[in-house]
Amino acid sequence: MGTHTEKLQQEARNVIGKNWNGASLTREKLLGNLNRIAEFAAQKGYQHMDQVGGKFVNDLFEKLKSEGLSPSTISGYATAMRTLAGAIGKANIVPRDNGALGGSRAGTRLQPKDPNVEKMLEVRQALYEKAEWLGIASDLRASFGTRVKESLLTKITFTDTRGRTLLKIEGTKGGRPRSLTVDTPEKGAALATLKQHLAETGAKSLIPASMTLKQAYDFQRNALHRAGATKENGANAHLARHGYAQALKAAGVDREAIARDLGHGRIDVISHYCR
Repeated sequence: MGTHTEKLQQEARNVIGKNWNGASLTREKLLGNLNRIAEFAAQKGYQHMDQVGGKFVNDLFEKLKSEGLSPSTISGYATAMRTLAGAIGKANIVPRDNGALGGSRAGTRLQPKDPNVEKMLEVRQALYEKAEWLGIASDLRASFGTRVKESLLTKITFTDTRGRTLLKIEGTKGGRPRSLTVDTPEKGAALATLKQHLAETGAKSLIPASMTLKQAYDFQRNALHRAGATKENGANAHLARHGYAQALKAAGVDREAIARDLGHGRIDVISHYCR
């Protein structure tokens, strides 16, 4: 790797340093994509990252598409490019729609899927046998529709002005605040087990004291895979969110409320979870 490439990579990191406060896992992915963007800028002869414009963006994503990258991967680069563009005062050089950049996932992974309930219960049992914190995280995903990272960090409850108990979701995507009502027996049971575990271990979250968030995330991912929590089995961790959303729809909950519960800012995203 040439020194000019390294210079642009450092420049890009410095630019977004005060403009990105995402959690460590999200930040790690963004910085990796940012390095690739800076490398491409160096190859194109740019001297500074604040010189990039619309043509650079077009060339970058044409290059990424030519490499056969998945829409999901391209969407990750789009997020990194938008972060950089916003930091240098050129937010308008990146289209708001990922589809325009080759990152549309319509017709691929973001489609309604029916969870294999029997297999997911089998996975849950295997996780509890592996480590209690893994099983509790699984219950939080199933009962509250949390994302994988959220299930590791969430722990705080509070009572609102209407006397309802709510669970504050932590580690949310994009830092968007979200709290979910504890209004079913399944939610209550999952929360009770979580609180008991934290009281017994003295931990601040489900992440074991000996692990960082990334280590716990990776440990959980490996445990899920070994337990058979795969797309092929209809039992991967994300499918718990599909099941949660579909249960809400079956109960008559409107799409806007479902989107809010899942932590999505756009109502149309719900078509990926519910038919």
